Amino acid sequence: MSKIHTVTLPDIGEGVVEGEVIEWLKEVGEDLKQDEAVVIVMTDKATVELPAPYPGKLTKHYYAAGEVAIKDKPLYDIETEEIVAKKKVREQKKIDKTQLPEKEVKKTAITPCANHKSLATPPTRKLAKDLGININEIAGTGNDGRVTVEDLKKSIPHTKAQHVEIPRFPDDEVKKFSGIPHLMAESMLLSKSNAPHFSYFEQVDATRLIQLRQRFKREGIKEGIPITYMPFIIRALSLSINKYPHVNSALNNDMSELIIHNQHNIGIAITTDLGLIVPVLRAVQDMSIEEIIRNYELLKNDALQRKLKSKDMKGSTITISNFGVLGGGGMWATPIINYPEVAILAIGRIQKRPVVRNGEIAVRDTLNLSWSFDHRVIDGDTAANFSHYFASLLQNPAALL
Repeated sequence: MSKIHTVTLPDIGEGVVEGEVIEWLKEVGEDLKQDEAVVIVMTDKATVELPAPYPGKLTKHYYAAGEVAIKDKPLYDIETEEIVAKKKVREQKKIDKTQLPEKEVKKTAITPCANHKSLATPPTRKLAKDLGININEIAGTGNDGRVTVEDLKKSIPHTKAQHVEIPRFPDDEVKKFSGIPHLMAESMLLSKSNAPHFSYFEQVDATRLIQLRQRFKREGIKEGIPITYMPFIIRALSLSINKYPHVNSALNNDMSELIIHNQHNIGIAITTDLGLIVPVLRAVQDMSIEEIIRNYELLKNDALQRKLKSKDMKGSTITISNFGVLGGGGMWATPIINYPEVAILAIGRIQKRPVVRNGEIAVRDTLNLSWSFDHRVIDGDTAANFSHYFASLLQNPAALL
């Protein structure tokens, strides 16, 4: 004998009350094994795969991809055997009975009060937190009283929300803009709205860096570890921060305090099948080049295999974006700072280019560096000196060892 068991969105932790459904890994009618991943959900903290609590058959999705699921509300149904269903009934009795029914949740979302949490998408909730806005005090104008980005803009003093009419044509194709791309879009808007950017470019002679990588590559083959240039870039960045610590800082919301981080938590932008994510390599200042190589490889593999945990995506203090891996011959970029950080580095592909050496033209392997800095914290002189020092470490990489 079987019974339908409804699985709710679990407590993912850290005050998360909702999450956007990114992708269903199992379709209605498919069999589920216990602990088999069923759905990918994105919160403002992380993107996670949620496993099936019991074996059975998936019979219903309560949300489509792109819709927002609410904690403790139905997420999907599993048809289970009776013995499994009875076990779940016992567990269900332990759930806090003080939860508001769905109708009351909608009602309180429309009229904010001191003891409730407003409805909002995870990216909007993160944006409110970054702007220092108590989202529970905002009257939402979205569906079911949901707080929107426009609501947040209207709550900022002296900020006038702009509405731009977008032209529409009969053959237009409209796609849902959600998930990680939507979160990235709001993060970019937040950064450009708060931090006055300026960019600085530099070209590095990568001849000796290539030689050093080849030396490590031979050792890496013995251990089955691929050796890329990224660990050397990370090591050089950390050593440069030691000399110019203000580049590894953040300015608080009212610009009354500058927080200089002693931890070098370096975010590395990685393109995955879910979109662009920025996992964090922590405490790089305490790592040798060999430790950076191993830890970076583990982090990269976890990102590509969707194994990252919430903590792996938080707490970066400066970011590197490698557009060189995307192919093509791009030379420079103007990356957007991962706010509230104050600096970001974009690196291109190492390419042979004509350069002037000792008054003569020579062909050398060169690496282009594209920096963006928060001009409130980093002035032009600091940016130039920092970049020159970083470039010198790559051109003479013995100091990285």
